[in-house]
Amino acid sequence: MSADPSASLPIGTQSTRPCAHRAKPAASWTQIDVGAEEWGARRIVECSAPCSRAASTSLTLVVPVFNESHRVLSFAPQLQVFIADYAPGSELVFVDDGSSDGTPALVERFIAEHRDHRLRLLRQPHRGKGAAVCAGLLSATTDVAAFCDVDLATPLPELARVIDAATRAPILAIGSRGAATSRITRRQSRGRELLGRTYNRVVQLSLAPGIVDTQCGAKAATTDLWHKIVPDCREQGFAWDVELVARARVIGIPVQEVGIEWQHRDGSRINLVRDGIRMLRAIPRIRRHVRASARSRSLPAMMGGGTFDDESAAWLAAADPTHWWFRSKATFVSLALRRDAPTDGWLVDVGAGPGGVTAMLGWAPDRTLALEGNVHLVQAARQQQSVVSSASDAARLPLTDSSVSVVCLLDVIEHLDDTRPTLREATRVLRHDGRLIVNVPAHPGLWSAADEALGHARRYTLKTLRRELEAADLDVRWASHVFSWLMLPVWLRRRAISGGEPQLGLDVGSPLIDRLSMVLTRLEWSIASRLPLPLGTSILAVAAPRGAR
Repeated sequence: MSADPSASLPIGTQSTRPCAHRAKPAASWTQIDVGAEEWGARRIVECSAPCSRAASTSLTLVVPVFNESHRVLSFAPQLQVFIADYAPGSELVFVDDGSSDGTPALVERFIAEHRDHRLRLLRQPHRGKGAAVCAGLLSATTDVAAFCDVDLATPLPELARVIDAATRAPILAIGSRGAATSRITRRQSRGRELLGRTYNRVVQLSLAPGIVDTQCGAKAATTDLWHKIVPDCREQGFAWDVELVARARVIGIPVQEVGIEWQHRDGSRINLVRDGIRMLRAIPRIRRHVRASARSRSLPAMMGGGTFDDESAAWLAAADPTHWWFRSKATFVSLALRRDAPTDGWLVDVGAGPGGVTAMLGWAPDRTLALEGNVHLVQAARQQQSVVSSASDAARLPLTDSSVSVVCLLDVIEHLDDTRPTLREATRVLRHDGRLIVNVPAHPGLWSAADEALGHARRYTLKTLRRELEAADLDVRWASHVFSWLMLPVWLRRRAISGGEPQLGLDVGSPLIDRLSMVLTRLEWSIASRLPLPLGTSILAVAAPRGAR
């Protein structure tokens, strides 16, 4: 992100240098005006593939190999071309995990034939994929380091998008096969998919609430971040990815899933029974290690009026990426996106705060824009999250007409005395096939001092929310209460126990609550997506421009 107010917002600019990892030139350009309030004038920026940052970013790409003699030379040339597009000093590092089939000799021959490129081979005894990746990452001296599987199940253009996300903010960017914009072009067997989903549910319950896919072999971060995470990781096998994600979170490094295109490749080294049991047995071991190094965090009650003051903004910046309630909200919205939204084009989160929820929605980071009125929260989003962020008034969006696929208004309109200008702006910028995602607090009967502390003007019913959306020329496609499992605890905390004092409940948190919240969120969605729920502390709605298909 450029700090120069006169510079164009770098969502992506067309590179004059051909990008080896771009599958094909972009067929069209999206134009979005993204800086009216902060840069002082409307400006249109052209957006392209994430390779625009490649020429100025040095990259170490780590590729672990183990008994890959049958295919390593099939993919090595593509990897070599890919790395050549990055800045001088970039290198491709093969790490041999004690192969016994001649793989190291083949790699050495390939390196000898391409001495004009920076290629390296690290050799070590057979200890497992995790140990091999760790060795490669710890040897990196470039700006950014990433790793991928040698079979390129994650195609190189998709890997470039993961790397691009890691260059935008100090995060761990991970490829995801389960995000809203993910696409699987060739699936695994039913048995492998079922076991994979089951394992991930166990991981979410125990170690990584809200992370849909920990095991995709495409991850990137700045080298400085790798050197903070990797040395304390102990797992050496396939469970290392889980420990990596859990360890990053516990030391305060945001983890962002980047939806990718992925294709299954035959020849996987994972034995479903043997390795599956090992990975399951590793979970409690990882949990003990992570909990031993975890820092306790306290969340103060947020006070103030309808806008965030500096103290509240600082609180929100700390809580937004980590608290279980924000994660559950992001999960509900992400699932709604997957259910009924176009997966191409731009997602704009209006009133995005510090961008923690925005980053968890699973949308492509190079097609995600966070707009926020508080400049301190805009700065937090830029520094902490891999999303483009700009200061903007919700009622005067700096976007061109019909330019956005998805607009999110997540806990925004309940703060407004008059919602019509904001909702009409959302309608104006949406494409004809676009979707508006709205989340608001529900049930006027739950009104308490906490709503006043948060600056709420109202709480909604399904009927009143539908009426406001229809008045803005929007058709409600789906709406339901959510957080039904919070109804009784919220009522007790705010009314029966607190005696009228502001009780937000966001100071309540523990590893158990983290895990339980994700279970209840998924269970509730499985019901609400089919049969809208009549109770819940929030309402989630999906709307489309009137007359849209």
